[in-house]
Parts: sequence; structure tokens; C-alpha cells
Amino acid sequence: MNQNEKPPADRSALAGPDDLAGGHETGKLPARLERYGSGRARGLQMLSHLRTDHHDQQKAIGRLRDCGDYLVFHDYFTIGDTRLVGANFCKQHLICPLCAMRRGAKYVENYMARLGVILKDRPDLRLFMVTYTVRNGDDLEERFQHLRRSLSRLHEKRRNYLKHGWGRTELANVEGAVWSFETTNKGKGWHPHVHCIYLAPSAPSQTALRAEWEKITEDSHQVDVRPIQGEPADGFVEVFKYAMKFSELSLADNVTAWQTFKGRRLVASFGLFRGVKVPEKLEDDPLDSLPYVERFYRYLPGSGYNLHACREHSPEDDQKAQAADE
Repeated sequence: MNQNEKPPADRSALAGPDDLAGGHETGKLPARLERYGSGRARGLQMLSHLRTDHHDQQKAIGRLRDCGDYLVFHDYFTIGDTRLVGANFCKQHLICPLCAMRRGAKYVENYMARLGVILKDRPDLRLFMVTYTVRNGDDLEERFQHLRRSLSRLHEKRRNYLKHGWGRTELANVEGAVWSFETTNKGKGWHPHVHCIYLAPSAPSQTALRAEWEKITEDSHQVDVRPIQGEPADGFVEVFKYAMKFSELSLADNVTAWQTFKGRRLVASFGLFRGVKVPEKLEDDPLDSLPYVERFYRYLPGSGYNLHACREHSPEDDQKAQAADE
């Protein structure tokens, strides 16, 4: 693939709600394998691009080379639950869609757990998705910093109002928030934006929030406010699939975005959503004391993940193996 060529048109194959919402249903395993295979294929395209045009990135190349070459699932057939318990992950989610899927799933899982706790005590609170943008530009670093500082100033207005009563802001009744940054580039310059989930008893006024945003940014009034209806997980999926959007860029632009955002904090929170711990581990936790079938898949370019080995396990087998290791 040419470095400026866009990825395949069927980008929906790169991530589905089940991946990001942590779905483990056994019947959905074939679809998950297909999506993981598409992510691995894109990762190999990125690997080829780095080898050709970025020889200095040997560490990233080495990690990406073996990422996702195998997957190990435990099929807990008595309850219809199949979990990804073993894999070789590079954890470079800005250039590896497979790792981005798994990382997003962990974020959704942990923020959904926190939401459940919050709503037990505060059933009056509702979720709202708010998206902020700034004007496109040729310098991604400058545009990102402009967006980040603008959002910080907006949220600082809320803190000052609640703490000191200084000025009125449309975010005064927001009691918790989590947000993530992402960017696109469709030939008209870099377009960084941020998706926020706000937890509040009533919706912020889009008109008032646009006015605040334009005053802060001085170049944009684009603010979209909408309630999250239906499954709350859908809203969290929209926020935490941010890294997947990088795979919609050309390979060259994807590398630019990776080098710009690498090591930076692209997810943040305040209020009732502050302090959610998301583990670095990308595998699922296995279930104890249940029989399972272990399925070992290998990735083959051009054909995706293929079943390589399969073996049934009982809790007694695992206990004997653990005792032997000790």
C-alpha cells in the first residue's frame, strides 16, 4: 500500500461495539476474529511503511512485527462465554488497530462499572455527549494544543464558578465528565476534536455552550450536544474508539499523528468519573472453576485468524498443572 493511500473502505471491520464494550458471547467470536484480523492486517501495512520510510523507529517496528500473530481464547461452553486470555500485544494503540480495540474495550468496561455505582446513588443523573472542534490547520501540534488549552479553560470556568462563584458557565451542573481527543485529515488540514461524556441532571444548552466556546477559542463555535439514549455503553464506545480513528488516516498521516500524540494523555476526567483505574493488561480475565475449551489461533496474511489447536480443560486439570509448576 502506498504511504498516502487510504485504508480499505470497509473501516467498520476494524472495530465493533462488542470489542469496545467487552462482549464475550461465544456466538460473536467469528465476528470478533474477523475484526481482529482486519486490525492485524492494517498493523502489517503500518509495519511495512515504517520499515520503508522510518528506519529510526526500530523499537516500534520490532514490537509491531509480532503483535497479534497468535490469539488464545478460553471458551467457557457451560455459560456461553469466550474470553481472549492470551496474545502478543505491542500496546502501540496509535499505530496498531488491534491494540486500540483491546484498549478501548478496557476503558468502556471500567467506566461502565463506575457509572453503575454512580447511578445507584444518583439515579437523577443523565449522560450527554458533547463534541468540541476547532478550525482546521496544517500544523497538528499547534491545532491540538489550541484545542487542549481551550477545553482546559472551559472546564476551569466550571471549577471557578463552583468554588468561588466567579462567572456563569453552562457546565455548572455537570457533576462528572470523561473525554478523549482524536483527529482526522480529509485533505483540508488537520481536524482535531474532542468527545466528552458529561454526567448531569439536565442537558447543557447547545446555544449557550457554543457562545462560551467561541469566546474561548476565537475561531470556532462548533459544539454538538446530544443526550445518550439507549445503551450507555454506546456513548462510551464513541469516546473510547478515538484511537481507532487513527487507522482511517493515510499511513503517512497516521505516523504524524502517532509522533504528535505519543506519550500524551488523550483521555481525562473530572468529578464523579475521576479516579477510574484502567489496567494496562489488554487480555480478558479468565474465569475460575469452570471447564473450558482452549482455542489457539494463528494469523495468516490474506486469510486472517485460523484455528491452529484446540484442547478441552477441566478445573482439575488446571489445579494439577498449577501444583506441578509449584
